[in-house]
Amino acid sequence: MTLRSRPLRTPLLSALLALLLGLSSPLGAQDYTVNLKETDIQELIKFVAEATGTTIVVDPAVKGKVKVVSSKPVSRDELYELFLSILEVHGYTAVRSGGVVRVIQSKDARSAPVDVRDGKGASGSDEYITQVIRLENISAAKLIPVLRPLVPQQAHMAAYAPSNAIIISDVSANIDRIRDIIVRMDDSAVQQTDIVKLRYAVSEDVVRMLDQLNKSEAKQSGGAEPEVLLVADNRTNSVLVSGDELERARIGKLIKYLDTPLEQSGNVKVIYLEYAQAPDIADVLTRVMQNISRLDTGDGKPQPRTGGNTSTIEADEGTNSLIITADADEMAALEAVIHRLDIRRAQVLVEAIIVEMELIDGQDLGLQWLFANEDGAFGSNINANDTRARRIAEAVIPPSNDDGSDNDFELGDLTSALAQTPGFSLGWGTLDDDFNMAVILNALKSQTNANILSTPSLLTLDNQEAYITVGQNVPFVTGSYTNTGAGGDGAQNPFQTIERENVGITLTVTPHINEGDSVVLDIEQEVSSLTGLSLIASDLITNERKIQTKVLAQDGRVIVLGGLIKDDVQDGSQKIPILGDIPFLGRLFRTDAVQVTKSNLMIFIRTTILRDDEQMAGATADKYRYIKDQQELRRARGLMFLDDENLPVLPEWDSQIQQLQEIKDTEDAAGDATAAEGS
Repeated sequence: MTLRSRPLRTPLLSALLALLLGLSSPLGAQDYTVNLKETDIQELIKFVAEATGTTIVVDPAVKGKVKVVSSKPVSRDELYELFLSILEVHGYTAVRSGGVVRVIQSKDARSAPVDVRDGKGASGSDEYITQVIRLENISAAKLIPVLRPLVPQQAHMAAYAPSNAIIISDVSANIDRIRDIIVRMDDSAVQQTDIVKLRYAVSEDVVRMLDQLNKSEAKQSGGAEPEVLLVADNRTNSVLVSGDELERARIGKLIKYLDTPLEQSGNVKVIYLEYAQAPDIADVLTRVMQNISRLDTGDGKPQPRTGGNTSTIEADEGTNSLIITADADEMAALEAVIHRLDIRRAQVLVEAIIVEMELIDGQDLGLQWLFANEDGAFGSNINANDTRARRIAEAVIPPSNDDGSDNDFELGDLTSALAQTPGFSLGWGTLDDDFNMAVILNALKSQTNANILSTPSLLTLDNQEAYITVGQNVPFVTGSYTNTGAGGDGAQNPFQTIERENVGITLTVTPHINEGDSVVLDIEQEVSSLTGLSLIASDLITNERKIQTKVLAQDGRVIVLGGLIKDDVQDGSQKIPILGDIPFLGRLFRTDAVQVTKSNLMIFIRTTILRDDEQMAGATADKYRYIKDQQELRRARGLMFLDDENLPVLPEWDSQIQQLQEIKDTEDAAGDATAAEGS
């Protein structure tokens, strides 16, 4: 019985449902605002069939109440899509067969006679359909486990290996989503060819083994053809691998494993060291193996190991490697020890600060007399140690000549004496044939200030002694020899022996880093310089400041090593007895001298632990930029006659870092290539 055979009931039912669904009929189009509350699903199916003009066959098992809340009107086509969504929520689906739509339970849909479409015929609705999706580059069987969790439990999905296709039965909208995923995965699995050059294995043997492996895997997966093609090139001993990215990567790993050298007999192994020195490690390991070659049996008497110790360890300095011959268990133990010894050692930057400040104040004031005749001096209060007075007296009163010549006054001698005399000198004298007299007034006030700051720095490895010397190599006369000829012709072949000594700053340090952030320093600091005084000494005079100690310093902290604070006051007076003590008048017969010297010397030290390249770069950058700033300042001052561009200036630190990084990347790449070849 159709709806048209009951004209009285159909209008009444339509009116009730229209009122229930909130039916509105605007001009030009018919829209539906659906709001249902506990409405029987059979009534909803009847209304949708009439509104869309669709013939709907309902399974007797379709029962229940539905609830829909909508605030916007929908068109006739949108009403049908809403109807399909309501069915899916309640566990039912609509299957279209020709012009008839069947409403059945979702679990029975995959066995129903639904429409079958190819990969381009999906409508995007919630109707239940079956679709066949063919793949070009990737195996359909491998995609099934990946896609299965993305479809409902009642949906059907299977792979057909001969045509490499996936068959899926589900609602059209969900199939569209699955198809987009399949297309993207299939496009990414593009077939390419890699050429793998072999170094140790034979290409034909490798291809034969891999083909057998692929056939075995294909048989287990259902008899599908292998997805990767292998071809051996005997001329270049290479293997051509054609397939998708995953298969090529899998085959590449297998080829790399097969292309390895045969293990050497005799349990010989070469271990390349990265940080440690091979001869040092070889000595340590040799002593270790000698100690473990004897076993303690428990009675306190070590016994030789059964079979003796056959392990040998040799160092190759050219490659910085160890050649070890040992049994398997001993080889494993030695490798573990080498791994712990061949580590990057921390470095220590030691910066010394030497501060020396000296202040010298001195005053000299005195009057000296000299009386002489032609027979020589017969009275004076000249200070024998005063070079000024002695030289002026010799110039003013030259010694008498035994040959009867005149003792003329030599102005040049007087000028020479005054030129070599510091301070103020004023003299008066009388000269005649019988009597000579000289009076010399000496007045001198001196002040010397010295502020010396030296900051030597030194970078060294942990537990490694290092030193730095900055100064001059000064010659000192240690002896002389004159060979006097027997014939009275004078000296023959005279010579002097000279020994050279370093004068300057010397810093010697050996750091020992503790487990924490402290460093024990064995340090020796020496500062020497020339005084320039040689009035009494027969040769050069040097000042020396030397300290040798062992201290514990925290990382980055400044500590004091030692120093000296000295006040030296020297006050002297020379006078004629009795006459020099007369008030006021005694100043004519007295010479006074006073000198005050204040010295402050302090030596500080700062240690910085550098454990990695980043800390090393930071410490180097500080020093580098400081020197560059000083050069830039000097260039800013300019040269007097030449172009300022002639002044050298370091390049920017960032460019240096970039160059060093490029060099490091190149070395790392070369090391990786070497390691890959060795493996």
